[in-house]
Amino acid sequence: MKIRKLVLGPGVTNCYIVSDGQDAVVIDPGFEPQRVASVLAAKRLRAHYIFLTHGHYDHILGAPGLRSLTGAQIVISQPDSDCLLSPVRSLASRAGMRQTPAEPDLVAPDGSVFMVGGMEFRWYITPGHTPGSSVIICEKAMFSGDTLFDGDCGRCDLPGGDYSKMLASLRRIASLEGDYVVYPGHEGETTLSREREYNGNMLEALGQ
Repeated sequence: MKIRKLVLGPGVTNCYIVSDGQDAVVIDPGFEPQRVASVLAAKRLRAHYIFLTHGHYDHILGAPGLRSLTGAQIVISQPDSDCLLSPVRSLASRAGMRQTPAEPDLVAPDGSVFMVGGMEFRWYITPGHTPGSSVIICEKAMFSGDTLFDGDCGRCDLPGGDYSKMLASLRRIASLEGDYVVYPGHEGETTLSREREYNGNMLEALGQ
C-alpha cells in the first residue's frame, strides 16, 4: 500500500491517494479535482472510490469534479450524505464557496468494508465533529478526517457538532487494538499510541 498526500485549497485540506499497484482510492478531495486527477494519471492509477470522511465543504467540493474526470464512485456516511446536496449543510454557503450539488454513489453504514486491489478499507462512523464524521482504516493506516488530530480533536461548535458524541467516538477509537499511523484531515500525521498517551480530549474520553 502506498499513500500520497496532497494539500488542497484554501481549507488547507489533506487529500490522500491510497493505492495498491494501479488500484486506488481518493480520500477527501476538497478542492482542485483536476490536480488530483493529474496525479492519478501521471502515476497510472485507477481510482475506484472517492471516500469522504465527512460532509464539510473543505472535504467534499472537489468530489463531483473528480468523479466526472475519473469515474470513481463517491462514498459518504448516511448522516452526512445530504451535505453533498446542500451548501447550507456543508457550510459552503457560510464560507462563501460555490457548491455543485451531487448525489453519492454509495452510502456507507458503520462497519462497511471496501475491497480495492489488495487493500481492505474498514469504515467507522465517529460522530462529534459532524453527525456522520467517519474514520477509515486500511492496514495500519487510519484516515481520521476531522475527528482526530495530533494532540486534538475536531471542533464541535459548528452545526451538527456534539462534544459528548465526540468523546464517545474518541473512546471507540482508543479501544481499537494495536497501533495505527493517523492521517488527519488537516496538518501532520501522528500515531494512535501517541494520542492515547498525550491527547487531552482522548484522555478525557477515557476518564483519565
